[in-house]
Amino acid sequence: MEYFMISQKQNIPNSIELNLKTDNDYERRQIVEKQYADSVNDVSIVYTKDKKMSFYADVIDIPTFLISEKVKEVFINYDDDIIIKCVILSGESSDTKKVYWMPLMDTIDCMSSETEFYKNGDLKKLVLNKTKIEGKKIFRVANLKEYTVIINLDIAESLLRRFLSGIDITRVEIAEEKEV
Repeated sequence: MEYFMISQKQNIPNSIELNLKTDNDYERRQIVEKQYADSVNDVSIVYTKDKKMSFYADVIDIPTFLISEKVKEVFINYDDDIIIKCVILSGESSDTKKVYWMPLMDTIDCMSSETEFYKNGDLKKLVLNKTKIEGKKIFRVANLKEYTVIINLDIAESLLRRFLSGIDITRVEIAEEKEV
């Protein structure tokens, strides 16, 4: 089976920015693990920084992972175990409101020893261990600074057949490693 990383396309002009800053102006990375789903509101409101002609991508991955309705429909068609919470994006000073979804998925420790990192710890090249991901459809890779979401080939093809905007789907290498 082939696997792909799904993320927000970079450098799109006027992409919306979520306003998740603390009092010290530190932007919080919002990573919600599936096991804590009960502590997350079924509906949350997140404010966005107002921009003229804001662009809303079908996948938003910074500072949290959110998906549009079209992506949500594909995800739930392929994974019965995924938990999805509603997030309403609201402009700080405008009346713009958009409904997005926060998928809470399984997190798997599945990095291969062939995975490469930059000196600062950022991901350079992801390689997955085939024996640890066998049969999984949608999951998050554990032990990474980045919030990396992986989908299988069927989901990637299904997403590519839709008219989605602002997403990247990138093939991920798979290595066969024996469990120690």
